[in-house]
Amino acid sequence: MNEPIPAVLMRGGTSKGLFLHARDLPPPGPGRDALILDLMGSPDPMQIDGLGGTHSSTSKVIVVEPGRDGDDVCYWFAQVGIDQPIVDWSGNCGNLTTAVGPFAIDEGLVAAVEPVTRVRLRNGNTGVRVLAEVPVRDGRARADGEHHIPGVRRSGAPVVTRYLDPGRGEASSQVLDGSAGVTILDVTHPYVFALARDLGVDLAAPRPAELNGDADLLVRVERLRGAAAVALGRATSPDRAAQESPIVPRIVLVGEPADDGHHVTALGVSMGKIHHTLPMTGALCLAAAVRLPGTVPSAVASGVTGEEVRIRHPQGVVEVLADVDPSGGSPVRSVGVTRTARRLMAGTVHPAGPF
Repeated sequence: MNEPIPAVLMRGGTSKGLFLHARDLPPPGPGRDALILDLMGSPDPMQIDGLGGTHSSTSKVIVVEPGRDGDDVCYWFAQVGIDQPIVDWSGNCGNLTTAVGPFAIDEGLVAAVEPVTRVRLRNGNTGVRVLAEVPVRDGRARADGEHHIPGVRRSGAPVVTRYLDPGRGEASSQVLDGSAGVTILDVTHPYVFALARDLGVDLAAPRPAELNGDADLLVRVERLRGAAAVALGRATSPDRAAQESPIVPRIVLVGEPADDGHHVTALGVSMGKIHHTLPMTGALCLAAAVRLPGTVPSAVASGVTGEEVRIRHPQGVVEVLADVDPSGGSPVRSVGVTRTARRLMAGTVHPAGPF
């Protein structure tokens, strides 16, 4: 397959990715993965011969098709390796999920209803249902608006996404890697929450670029993540986790709030690097963890009185909603966030192929 393929480049939250229709791709499997690696220009640290942006936040793909059984749209998220030939379909991306509803409306998969169109999404990776509320004008998703999110220069139209019954919601607190006490929680995506101070990281003024220059720190963090991957049955050994399960679980380092403008501080890690903001699935899972008794995040968070949890990350503060009932059979009822999204380019991509 080397014919041009219709594609849309979209920003969702603080991520950017290539959006494709499933109908235009080979079926799931090695052929589809090879095509996606080709389109993104991987493996290559510069991704110079493709559309990848050399960062985990910009090396992403969403594949969309019409939904079934009451869902308007089903979508699959691929985290694409940059310098490794990896296409990982095992998780979800909370930021790019924000852009799925606008994409579906503009592509005619969902009828536009003004002023707000409700789009029922199903994430194919995890099976989680997401309800998106998308501002609409003149039959298209709005991009303009007054909602601002840290890490994006322009304000935009507020897109609300609510993840319904987003995971098992069962927090497992345990000791990994010999000494570090962590909490593992699967809400929107499996995450490991560890105290930043246990890894020697000061969250008072985190500088991701400097931290990414600390090779010893990255090794310690990946060793901890690898131990968690083994505990979850995702990897055969901590040393093999980067190859066998590069994004499950992800890891977030947490600490006490620095002031009363937020409830908890956090530093995300993605694909072996300190994240310049915070993966949105990480923020959503962290908000649930803060509200679940006995977790590492709940022990360091302060001032939480209701569903809203304010999380400080290197680019600012994000507000997340977590509807949690620890006494229920499914403790986490939903998590949600308001982000912005924008269509950046629509056209065709040209694979080098053939596939």
